[in-house]
Order: sequence, then structure tokens, then C-alpha cells
Amino acid sequence: MFMISKEAMNSVMSLRDKMADPKKKAECIADVENMIKMKESHLARAEWGACCGNIRSLASQIDSELQMLQNTLGVLRKGDSTKASSLLEDYIALLQKNYTPEPEHW
Repeated sequence: MFMISKEAMNSVMSLRDKMADPKKKAECIADVENMIKMKESHLARAEWGACCGNIRSLASQIDSELQMLQNTLGVLRKGDSTKASSLLEDYIALLQKNYTPEPEHW
């Protein structure tokens, strides 16, 4: 299982709430684009380390997340915030299933 910071999870949850407001469409698109850029960066790093053991599962996990975000972005750009919100819910469920919260104190 992977770890996720409280801030990262909160940002995804707040994006879900923003999608309900049509006035925030451009902001939501920018947020999803930023999430995609981060996941692409994570995927590239995971693929570079694919020679080192169990990293392949990490790369496939990140690729799945990336596909979900790209689908969400495509639907959001078409103006279907209800469908985009539903896709984001699926993404949140994936995060909750595959990530544990980062400990409060390191």
C-alpha cells in the first residue's frame, strides 16, 4: 500500500466540491491538469526505477490513476460537471483503497 499526505487528499476532496459550482470550471480544469502533470512526473520516476524490483506495481498504479484523471479532464472540458464529479469520486475511492494516510508525526 502507498501513502498519501493529508494535504493531497484534502485537495482532491475540495476539487470535488468545486465541481458543483459552474463558475469554477476553469479553476477545476487547471487543478486536474496540475494533478495530471504531477502523476506524469511520478510515473516517469517509477518507470526509471522499473529495473529495481517491485516498482512495476507502482508504475501500473500510477498509470491507472493518470488515466482516471485524464478521463475526468476530458469530461470536465466538455462541460459535464456531473459526470466529471462521478469520475472524480471513482478516483477518490481508488486513493482510499490503495493509499494509507501519512502519519501526523514523522
